[in-house]
Amino acid sequence: MQTKSTEAQGEDICGGVPLRRAVVDIGSNSVRLVIFDGPDRAPMAICNEKALCGLGRDMTDDGALNPASVTDAIATLKRFRIILRAYGDPPTQTIATAAVREAKDGEAFVAAVRDLGFDAMVISGAEEAELAALGVLSVEPGARGLAGDMGGGSLELVSIKKGAAAQSVSLPIGPLSVMRESGGNLNAARKIIESALKSVKFVRRSGFESLFTVGGAWRSIARIHMNLKHYPLSVLHHYELPTASAIEVCDLVARQSRKSLEEIPGISRKRIDTLPFAAIALKALLLEMNAARMVVSAGGVREGLLYKALTPTRRDADPLLEACRFFSLRFAPEPAFGAAAFSVIAPLFSDASAVAMRILEATSELADIAAFSHPDLRGRQAFDTALSAPFVGVTHKERVWIALALYCRYCGRNAALPNEQAISLLDWDEQQTATQAGLALRFAATLAPKSPGLLKGCTLTKSADGIALNASADHEALIGETPRKRLDSLAASFELPLILNFGA
Repeated sequence: MQTKSTEAQGEDICGGVPLRRAVVDIGSNSVRLVIFDGPDRAPMAICNEKALCGLGRDMTDDGALNPASVTDAIATLKRFRIILRAYGDPPTQTIATAAVREAKDGEAFVAAVRDLGFDAMVISGAEEAELAALGVLSVEPGARGLAGDMGGGSLELVSIKKGAAAQSVSLPIGPLSVMRESGGNLNAARKIIESALKSVKFVRRSGFESLFTVGGAWRSIARIHMNLKHYPLSVLHHYELPTASAIEVCDLVARQSRKSLEEIPGISRKRIDTLPFAAIALKALLLEMNAARMVVSAGGVREGLLYKALTPTRRDADPLLEACRFFSLRFAPEPAFGAAAFSVIAPLFSDASAVAMRILEATSELADIAAFSHPDLRGRQAFDTALSAPFVGVTHKERVWIALALYCRYCGRNAALPNEQAISLLDWDEQQTATQAGLALRFAATLAPKSPGLLKGCTLTKSADGIALNASADHEALIGETPRKRLDSLAASFELPLILNFGA
C-alpha cells in the first residue's frame, strides 16, 4: 500500500507545501531579520533576530544618519547574511522605513545594503501604513477598527473596515523623531503628538471600538501591564486592555525614571529612553479616537508583506485552522485523524455558534499532538502547547478553551486541572463545554486510535432523551470496556443517559 509523502500531506492539509521565507526590516530604531516557516496563510517565525541600531537616533545636524548607527546596522546585516545562507538562502524581502527614507544619505545607505546582497526597498509612509494594516488583517481576520504601527521614526495609522484597509496616514511622531524635535522634554513632546493627531480627521472621535497596536514600543507597554496584573498567559497577541487600563499604564510609564524602567523585566535597555514618548503617543491616540479598548497585534509590516503576496483565495483561508493542521502534520501520528474526529463530535454541539464551532474544529485538529510525549505528561503537554503556540486568529479565552479541551481529551474529567489561573479566564459554562468537547475527543481517540477510517459513519448527538452514539452495526464490536467507560463519562458530563444506536 502506497502512502503519501510528508510534502504531499502538507499540501493537502495546509493548502500549500510549507516553505521558508524571510523579511529584513530596517527600521528607525531596530534592524530585524525574521525567517518564517509553516503554511503560507499562517507563517511562524523560526528565527527572529534584531539589533537596536537606532538609525533614526541622534541624526546629524544636516539630516544624515548617525555614523555609529550605520556601522552597527551594516555589521548586523552582515551577520544576517550569514544566517540566511545557513538557512539555504530562502526568498527574502528587505525594506527600509522612516529613518532611511528621510535621511540625507539614505540612498547611500541603501546602496551599501544592496552591496551586501539585500535587494532593499525604501517604502513610503503610505506603503508602510498599508502593510501594517494588512499585517493586522492577516492575524485578525475580520478586524474592524484602527491599526496603529508605532515605529521609531513614524506612526502609521490605518482604518480597517470590512476586512480591508481604508484611510491611512503616516505621522512623523515616532519616539525618536519626537525626542529629537522636543529636545527630550515630555511636555513639549505631548504637544507635538497631540497637534499631529488632531490634524487627522478620520481618527478624531472615529467611533472605532478597537485600536490594534503594532510595534515593539507599544508591545513593551502592554507587557508591563500584563506583568503588573499578574496575567496568567504570556502570549501578547490579542492581549486586550480597556482604554482606562491602557491609559493608566501609559501614565505610569511616562512618569517613571530611567532607573525604575530598567528594573522592569523583559524591557530592553536600549528601548527604555523611548518608552515614555511611546506611552504619551499611545494615550493621546486612545483619547483622540475615543476607543473602547486596545488590542495587541502580532501582525505588522513584516506579516503584511507576506499576506500581500497571497492570492485572494489564500487570504480567505483561516489562519488558526491552517496553523492547527500544520501542528497536526508535524506532531500527530495520523494528521487526518483530527478532521475525522471533528465529523464525529460536531453534531453533539449543533446548537453552538459558528464562532464556537470554528474553535471546536481547531481543537479537533490538535487532538493527537501529544501522541509522542510520555504517557504521563500528554495532557499537560497538549495544554501547554495550546497556550503557548504561535496561533493567531484566536482570542485568549478561545486559546484557554482549546487548552482545557485538549487536557480533558488526554486526562478525562476528574484529573487535577493545570494552571487554574489561566482556566479562570473562562466562565463556568465555557469550562463545561470545553470539558465536554475534550471528553468527546477522548472517546473518538479510543474508539479508533490513530485510525480516521474507523470513524467513518459514526456521530455523537444530543437530544432531550440523551447522548447518542450513532454508528453502523460493524462498529458495535469496537465498543470495548474503555470506549464504553469514556462514553459513559461523556454522557455524565451532560447529565444525560447514554443511547447506543447501531444500524444495519
